[in-house]
Amino acid sequence: MYPEIQDTIVAVSTPSGRSFHAIIRISGSEAIPCVKSLFAPATNISLEDIPSYSSVKGYIHSSKERINIPVSLYLMKKPHSYTKEDVVEIHTIGSPPLLEILLDILLSERNGMKNGIRFSQPGEFTKRAFLHGRIDLAQAESAMRIIRAQTDLELTAAVAQLTGNLSRQIRQVQDKAVSLCAQIEAAIDFSDQDIELIPANEIIRQLEELRTAISRLLRPSETGKISQGGIETVLYGKPNVGKSSLINALLGKKRSIVSDIPGTTRDVVTDILEIGGICFKLTDTAGVEDAKNNKIAGLTETVQSILKRAQIVLFVFDGSLDLSEQFLEIKVDNLTANTIIIVNKSDLKRTSSHFELPPELATYPVVYTSAKTGEGLEKLKGLLLEAILGGRIDAIPSLMSMRQKDALQRSLQSVQCAVESAQRNESHEFIALDVRAAIDAIGEVLGSVTTEDILSKIFSEFCIGK
Repeated sequence: MYPEIQDTIVAVSTPSGRSFHAIIRISGSEAIPCVKSLFAPATNISLEDIPSYSSVKGYIHSSKERINIPVSLYLMKKPHSYTKEDVVEIHTIGSPPLLEILLDILLSERNGMKNGIRFSQPGEFTKRAFLHGRIDLAQAESAMRIIRAQTDLELTAAVAQLTGNLSRQIRQVQDKAVSLCAQIEAAIDFSDQDIELIPANEIIRQLEELRTAISRLLRPSETGKISQGGIETVLYGKPNVGKSSLINALLGKKRSIVSDIPGTTRDVVTDILEIGGICFKLTDTAGVEDAKNNKIAGLTETVQSILKRAQIVLFVFDGSLDLSEQFLEIKVDNLTANTIIIVNKSDLKRTSSHFELPPELATYPVVYTSAKTGEGLEKLKGLLLEAILGGRIDAIPSLMSMRQKDALQRSLQSVQCAVESAQRNESHEFIALDVRAAIDAIGEVLGSVTTEDILSKIFSEFCIGK
């Protein structure tokens, strides 16, 4: 089914660009013979005699460039490697031209090999680990999530999945479903002999247990509100209240255009702010125009849409002007329960005596800030973190991908159909058919039931060399 698995593959597994250290990874039956023909060890030793998980220093000679490239080889022999194949890692200096020379030397050896050596496809090392049974499909997907993790929370969740915590829970549910299906199908075989191997009420009981178990698996992934983009946090207010300056001060870098001219920010600007291992996706929107000026009455459709999906709204006022007057000129229909009032420009001299917040905002926390002096920024970060730690927003990173959730949802629907069939006292054949469909859907999560299209889609999202 996968003839390409016979090839030996090679790729740079470290990030591109200059660095102190880089790794070229080779996996396959020709990995050791390929490197052996090119490598000159510093000591008189044969690579075949080196035990697995050992390293040896030496160099690889480039006849074309007439240089000896210093390298350290790390050998992981089958079946004790990640891919369960012979794996050789070439550790050397992270110079892109040097890595190109090494790859060119390695690929020049392909003609003398039985199965050949070629560049790996995206995610092919992890794909081989899956195909050889080192990891299941859920663990393979977690490897990609580890690479993409932006916070400690996301990394912890991905590592837990890689170690098999989620897989074990799903496999237990799968085993229960398989056991129940076997009992139902056995009852079908003996139906003409008036032998009741499993009573109808027992079938319903086990199906309901199965439904509860699958629902429990889905529950954390449904309540987890942190996407890879972070908590949706929108800065909202009139033009020139300092939203752009504030977002720049929070990020510690110039991200938004800052100007004294009102309405400078016309496009939606986003960036990630990490606080205590939690990512907040800050969105700096165009300011709400003054309707009296007949420019743009209220928010644009884009900003309205952003506000509707916001999990936290930072409602920004200009602290040097009348707060009540500013409040009357903007809409507040789309404020969430998790709104923080920011009175910005606290370093400026106030020109009005009316600085009380309107009663409509009395229930929200208030922080006085200055993007210029940094006043109140730490308090604002504390309020953002408190919204998560206080439980007002569920910050549990989802343990599952959309593909995994979809498979479990389909499994749950099949179990529900089986429950309804059993309650109507329908034939065991119909019940078994639904339970079998549920088992197949669960199998898609772990990879025991899959297609080449599914695998191609999953592993194509990986980096090359992983």
